[in-house]
Amino acid sequence: MILVYGTGDWSIIITVSSSIISIGVLFDQYMTLIPQVNNVCRAACLAISKIGRIRKYIDRPTAERLVHAFVTSRLDANNSLLFGLTSSAISKLQRVQNSAVRLVLGVSGHRVNINDLRRNELHWLPVKDRIVFKILMITYKSLNGLAPPYLKELLNTYKPSRSLRSSSLSLLEVPRTVATSTYGERAFSVSSPKLWNGLPQKIRNAASLATFKKLLKTHLFINPTV
Repeated sequence: MILVYGTGDWSIIITVSSSIISIGVLFDQYMTLIPQVNNVCRAACLAISKIGRIRKYIDRPTAERLVHAFVTSRLDANNSLLFGLTSSAISKLQRVQNSAVRLVLGVSGHRVNINDLRRNELHWLPVKDRIVFKILMITYKSLNGLAPPYLKELLNTYKPSRSLRSSSLSLLEVPRTVATSTYGERAFSVSSPKLWNGLPQKIRNAASLATFKKLLKTHLFINPTV
C-alpha cells in the first residue's frame, strides 16, 4: 500500500510495509506470524544441515549441545508468541524438531517412532508443549516478582463474589472479553490465566522456580497439550 500526503507542488510518498521486525520477531499485518515461523524453520534447517555434515565425527552429547545451541534455541526464542497458531504452522516447527531428534540420535527411515525417541531418549517436550511451558514459566515469574512489573499488571487474581473454596486455589481471573475474535485469545492476558488455572494446585503453589519448572515439565509429559 502507498499513501500520498501533500498539497500544492509537493507530496510525500509513504510505502506501508506488510510486515515489521520487533524484538527479533517478524510480525505480519494480520498477526498470523507465519512469516516468523517460516524464518525460524529456514534458519533451524540450515543449522541442522551444517551439523549433519560433521555428525559422524562427534559423539551424541556433543551433537545434542550443538542442536540446543543452534536449533532448539531458535525454536524456543519468543515462542510464547506462537500460542494458538494453526496446527499447520505448529507442524512446520515440529518437523524441524523431529529432524533434530534424528540428527542427535543418528536414526533414519520412516519406521522409527520419533515421538517415542524424543520423549524417552532425549526427554524433550514437543513444540506445542514447549510453547505452553514458556507461557507458564513467564506466568510463575510474573506472580512471584521475577519478571517485569508490566507483565504482572496483565494478570488478576481470581476473587469470587462470595467466600468459596476456589478463593484459596491461587487461580487467575480470565478476561470475559477480548479485543478480537481471531487473535485476542492468543494474548498473554487471556492465554496465561487459562493455562495457569488448568494446572494442579501443587504446581501453582510451588515454592521455587526450580521446583515449578521440574513439576511443570513432568506434568506436560504426562498430560501433553492436545
